[in-house]
Amino acid sequence: MSSYHPLARASGLAFIGLLSACHGQTDVARSAGSAQLGAITIGRQACGSCHVIPGIEGADGRVGPPLAHFASQQIIAGTLPNSPDNLKRFLKAPRAVVRNGTMPDLGLSDDQIRDIAAYLYELK
Repeated sequence: MSSYHPLARASGLAFIGLLSACHGQTDVARSAGSAQLGAITIGRQACGSCHVIPGIEGADGRVGPPLAHFASQQIIAGTLPNSPDNLKRFLKAPRAVVRNGTMPDLGLSDDQIRDIAAYLYELK
């Protein structure tokens, strides 16, 4: 007969979760994106040369729409209902979504897209 107790597994998993949280984001947190990393990516990609983006230094462009209150907007790129999935799809391949649009394909990674989305959805 084994001395295994069901709570031993749960305690072990909790410890692993605590350990991973100490050493970086958990998979769940990472899948949601980091607004802080999103702000850095937005700055590095020079998104502010085309958009006004609150909280991003020098983001005062007038080519694209202002992104203030992005989370409250109903439409993305003039055509898509505002949802995280639609935003991610648009950021991944803007010209596939809006064929004659001016938004360039920035070659963003999936992680960068999640982070940018996390930042924009904080702009209420």
